[in-house]
Amino acid sequence: MATTTVDVAGSDNEERQDFLNFQDIPHEPSGNDQTHKFTDFPHSAADSDDEESDNAKLLKEKSSHSFWTFAYYQQFFNVETEQVGKRIMASMVPRPGQNYLIKQIRPNPDLYGPFWICTTLVFTTAIAGNMANYFSAVGSYKWKYDFHKVTFAATAIFSYWWVIPLLLYGVLWWRGSQAKFTFLEMICVYGYSLVIYIPISILWAIQVSWLQWTLVVVGAVLSGSVLLLTFWPAVSEDSKKIALGMMAFIFIMHAALAAGFVLYFFYIPSTASDQVNVNTTVAFTTVTMATGSNKLNESQQSVQQALQASQVSKTVNTNVIQNLTTKQILERVF
Repeated sequence: MATTTVDVAGSDNEERQDFLNFQDIPHEPSGNDQTHKFTDFPHSAADSDDEESDNAKLLKEKSSHSFWTFAYYQQFFNVETEQVGKRIMASMVPRPGQNYLIKQIRPNPDLYGPFWICTTLVFTTAIAGNMANYFSAVGSYKWKYDFHKVTFAATAIFSYWWVIPLLLYGVLWWRGSQAKFTFLEMICVYGYSLVIYIPISILWAIQVSWLQWTLVVVGAVLSGSVLLLTFWPAVSEDSKKIALGMMAFIFIMHAALAAGFVLYFFYIPSTASDQVNVNTTVAFTTVTMATGSNKLNESQQSVQQALQASQVSKTVNTNVIQNLTTKQILERVF
């Protein structure tokens, strides 16, 4: 063991000296040294086990809500605006190699976006349809707003949103698909697929036939392709006949919805406008003829009155002449 001595000088008299001794202790481990290792730590809020248990508790709380309570459906509307915007854009642009349901919907399927998309489409379709009817009827007849179009649009759109995914879900379950798409995921996909028809429905108000049907094809091909790419992995496991049949069913129903919008809300055949013009012309001619006949009757009555007046005047003059002649005769006689 080495010893180090340090001399510290005090005052000038050096009456006193303090010696500080430092010892160098070797750090080689000896056989008698023991190292204590801590294996048990107290629980903290940042512990991953606690986080997992908290998530499990939250999931348990969500599943514990009754089907008839508002809290049960609240979890389906828990989505951010940015996430809704990404899902809207992805539903209109087909991307081969990427499954829209698995990449965009499955992490957090929601009903918020699909509900407001369908509601907006109902009002844009009904309002634009009445505008198209108004533009075609200007100057022909008295136009009235058709409120039944709102009811019909709501029935058609919400039925399509729920019935078609339900049919597909039933077929996939019956055929034993391994994709394991849930009904919530499927109605979420179909709800977002209708967003492309919102701007198209406004453009359908333009009464140009080729433009209307071109928009039908564009909307059906873009959003329909997203649907085909989404559900193809689920049906490709089945026989070729069943797979192609389901793909054809998905695309035909999606295109038929757009075609039905145009035919019911926006398409105004030329024969209808011609019929309106013919009815207007006939009505105008009838009124003119009635007016002319009235004038003719009035002129005939005027002529008859003039003739009667002339006859009365002639009778009076004859009587006067006869009276004057008789007087003259009497004067001559007497």
